[in-house]
Amino acid sequence: LDHIGISLRRVALGFLLSLVIVLPLGILMGSFGSARATMAPLVTASGYIPIATLVPLTMSWFGLDEKQKVAFLGMAFGIFLLPMVIRAIDAVPDIYLRTAYTLGASRWHIIRRVLVPVALPDIWHSMRLAFGIGWSYLVLAEVVVKTGGLGDLIDTARRRAMSGRVYLVIVIITVIAWIADLLWERIGAILFPYRRSRA
Repeated sequence: LDHIGISLRRVALGFLLSLVIVLPLGILMGSFGSARATMAPLVTASGYIPIATLVPLTMSWFGLDEKQKVAFLGMAFGIFLLPMVIRAIDAVPDIYLRTAYTLGASRWHIIRRVLVPVALPDIWHSMRLAFGIGWSYLVLAEVVVKTGGLGDLIDTARRRAMSGRVYLVIVIITVIAWIADLLWERIGAILFPYRRSRA
């Protein structure tokens, strides 16, 4: 249970760090062509970065403590989530924008009152997918520098040839990710009752 708590904390902090950076950036890029043109090469290039290479990179930046694991998970979440946020903004039908402009709305009013509210269900779905994907990076974050967590348990069991424990921890990670996905779906259904959450 202690190791589960450690892993949950790391995933949650990494995901929150990603949201703080990715959501404003994705909305900005989806709303302004100049911001997209400036950042698009970086976003495109980041999609080709092997996630495993971020481990030594974050170690060189943040050392070997908790900050490195949170930063690695945040970067892994962000690389997956940013293009999806931009696509969610792009998917807002033009009829809403034209109507808002006709009524005299400014660009910032359109972002706050039209683009973000209409795109929010798709952004929520993207967050749900990203959170599930992030669990696949957890073991990678925890086996390099062993300071507790489910990845640490897997690596310890592997080195001691305890294959049964390896399978058990894999099942535990899968069950946690599945329960988390169900929670995302249920909360999404409450927040957006007018749109069925896509599985």
